[in-house]
Amino acid sequence: MILSLNGPLTRIERLALITGCLLSLALMAPLRGYLTDDTFIHLQYAHHLALGHGLVFNTGERAYGCTSPLWATLLADAMALHIDGLRAARALGLLATLASIGLFLQLMRRTVRTPALRAAATLAWASNAWMLRWSVSGMETPLAVALILAGFVAFTEGQQWGARPVRTGALWALAALTRPEAVFLLVLWGVFLIVDTDSRTGLRRLVFGAAPPALIYGSWLVFARVFFGTFWPVTLAAKAAGGGGLSYHLANLWRQVRIVGATDGALAALLLAALIFGGRRQWPRRVLAQRLVPWAWLIGVPALYVARGVPVLSRYLLPLLPVLAWLSWRAAERWWLGDEDPAPPNRARRAAALGVAVATLIVCQNLLVYRTTVLPQVTSFTSGLERSLIRWGRWFGAHTPGDAVIAAPDIGAVGYYSQRRVLDLAGLVSPRVIPLLQRESPEDVIAQFSFASFARPEYLIDRASEPYDLLRRSPYAACLVPLGHADVPNLGISRPGTVVYSFYRVDWSGFDSLNVRR
Repeated sequence: MILSLNGPLTRIERLALITGCLLSLALMAPLRGYLTDDTFIHLQYAHHLALGHGLVFNTGERAYGCTSPLWATLLADAMALHIDGLRAARALGLLATLASIGLFLQLMRRTVRTPALRAAATLAWASNAWMLRWSVSGMETPLAVALILAGFVAFTEGQQWGARPVRTGALWALAALTRPEAVFLLVLWGVFLIVDTDSRTGLRRLVFGAAPPALIYGSWLVFARVFFGTFWPVTLAAKAAGGGGLSYHLANLWRQVRIVGATDGALAALLLAALIFGGRRQWPRRVLAQRLVPWAWLIGVPALYVARGVPVLSRYLLPLLPVLAWLSWRAAERWWLGDEDPAPPNRARRAAALGVAVATLIVCQNLLVYRTTVLPQVTSFTSGLERSLIRWGRWFGAHTPGDAVIAAPDIGAVGYYSQRRVLDLAGLVSPRVIPLLQRESPEDVIAQFSFASFARPEYLIDRASEPYDLLRRSPYAACLVPLGHADVPNLGISRPGTVVYSFYRVDWSGFDSLNVRR
């Protein structure tokens, strides 16, 4: 049955929407000071764009390291209006998070006919711990989630899914300018549009569906090719450098399972049970191939991460989670109520009770993850970042020449607060580092000064488990002058141990002397 949004919200839906937004706001409040180094990468790109230097991290270096040009542009607009970039990023993230709750309810109203289940699902989504984690971090993830959800709302409108191709294509093209994974969503949709071109209506959908992405994302690709010299961001190669082998890919897959299971394990189990026990009603006959888009998106992105060897974080999987929730609740309704419309009262009451029970379980699961994982990690990481990279970024800005170059494995806060040129030892904005990382470990690249063939930074930041560890493991320790060190607990959920940043000045004359002796 195809549902419509023309009718007003029911009382239970209004209550769920208001309660969900209030719950989300209450849980975002303790996270409002969250800082992550990647946020400052966006801010640095936006800062230079606002000043007229272009979409660059280092002025004069056109490296395609910004995978969210839409986000950087929005922040640059705010900065051009003399609004603090970090505050603007947090405000946009908060608004996008709240918008995602309303959009999720709209998606449920399009495809689920029971108001009680729509309400329960909306409240459950509002408590998602990973969404809350990134909501006010200053990262682009909440905007990407909102745009992807808005695209699915448009996608499910009408008597046949895909009947609003212009709106769907435009929204998903904007999502692709916000998170690179959404490019895959555009590709999937395009493939299924082509498959459905067996009639004049299908051909029309293809033409009108392809026009907005061609105009919006195609224009960006042309700009990227002209400005950066490439269609593809450096990040695609940098993120995959250094990982390989079956054990690595299996570990990557297991990491994804743990991330999704932590917040959405109950929903995944519900979806599996509904598909197994729901019978044929879960798979209606004679439907357009486009109806497979959400399923292909849900399965394809994790598979793509495994194939590429990308070390996955929760924010990489977050755009999938509302789609997983939507499909789970929709399948559960078909399982519990069958195809009868309206459903028998007894069965409808039982389905509503089951929905409330599942939603309660999901909320409790997410509150537990929020309390035991998200909040402690956010608090400790923010404190560590403030006393390490942010503090030292300001120090470099105050105590080094304007033309100084700093080599660092984490570049955001150091580059933004110092406003010095940065050599990115992770390769995200320094493409010449990537071949080194494909041959050597990041630790060896630093210890062996492998970058010296093309760059000679005056300052070097090392990341290790102990202070000044580089003095022990590098053959060029004699040319390093220690400046200080700072530790960061819980660098990431996948790396819970303490990391120590050590800061050095590099004596390149000493380096040359050591090389002559060798």
